[in-house]
Amino acid sequence: MKRRSCGSFKSPFNDQASSQKKTAMSDPDVLRSEIQKLVDRTKTVQKDIDNLKNSGHDVTELKKHMDMMHQYNEIKDVGQMVLGRISELDGVRTRDLYSEYGLDIND
Repeated sequence: MKRRSCGSFKSPFNDQASSQKKTAMSDPDVLRSEIQKLVDRTKTVQKDIDNLKNSGHDVTELKKHMDMMHQYNEIKDVGQMVLGRISELDGVRTRDLYSEYGLDIND
């Protein structure tokens, strides 16, 4: 089998910006600066977490709300599938079924 030439293909992984970034990241001053930015960001996030805890929020509460949102979304998806199937069988738009079943189109 004969191989084709790809012409002057240039890999995006070998571009100048990428090599400059690699060079910059090997510079100890640049690394120190990046580490300091991460440390500062970590402190800011920890302060936000502490503020939320101090105002009465709890991590377990967040987990519960997330689980409830997942359950709600799954139920809503099933409802949408049922409406879609009914609209196919009746030959109408799904949108038209909302008023028939007392549903809010914006929900």
